[in-house]
Parts: sequence; C-alpha cells; structure tokens
Amino acid sequence: MTASRHFPTNKVFFDASVIIAVLLSPSGGSAKLLEFAKNKAIVAITSQTVIDEVIDHTEKIHKTPEEISLFVKESGFLVRERVTQTEIEKVSGIVDSTDAHLLVGARGSACQYLVTLDKKHLLRTDVQKMVAPLRIVNPKELLGVFA
Repeated sequence: MTASRHFPTNKVFFDASVIIAVLLSPSGGSAKLLEFAKNKAIVAITSQTVIDEVIDHTEKIHKTPEEISLFVKESGFLVRERVTQTEIEKVSGIVDSTDAHLLVGARGSACQYLVTLDKKHLLRTDVQKMVAPLRIVNPKELLGVFA
C-alpha cells in the first residue's frame, strides 16, 4: 500500500519586487512567505523572466547573478520558462505592458495568488477585477491568508 502524500494546492506566483525585498530584508514579511513555501504550506512559483528582472537589479541588491540564482534554487521556487512575446500579447490591455509577463506566468502556472509590491500597476481594484479569480495581493495580505 502506498502512503498518500499531502501536496499544497496554494500556488503563489512571486513578482520580482517581492524576491528583491526578500534579498534586501531576510527577516521581513516577504521572507516569511518563503518560509511557508519551505514548510510546504504554499508552492512558490516564478518565471525565468522574473529572475532576469531580479538579476537586472544586482547593484541595488548587492548580489551577483550567481548568488541570486543560488538563492532562487535554495528557496524552493518552481521556475517556469521565460514568458514569450506571443503570450504577453494575449493579455495586452489588461495590465501595464511591462507587467503583462506576471499575469501570463501566474495564469499559466495555475496560481491562485500573484504576490507583488507594485501598487501603481497591479495592486489596484480595477486590475484585480479583470484578472479574477487570480488574486493579486501584497505580502502582508497573503500572510494574513496563510497565518
């Protein structure tokens, strides 16, 4: 007889802003979300497009691309492939073009949540209504869901 395993069904797509926040403040709210992933309460997902965006900020976060890649690997992220321009075009007009890859990544990974710190483009009621049932939340809101 095979023992059944419990796998978390709460899939969370991480924006670059949240990953950068973890790198800058390993004890902050964003970092606490990764503890949920390590404890298997959530599945932490991102895309190679997001990782590339984080790597573009190496000077700001004082990490090398290699250190960032190692962090992503050790944090247990599932990393989907880069988002293509064709995929982005399918969601044009829903969110700002520079953030469309996040919507594609989250939807394409069947995530229930997209966690971000982007108040200007993503954490807005009008955007949230257009992307439902996907929930766009900040780290504090998501911590409230799983705490």
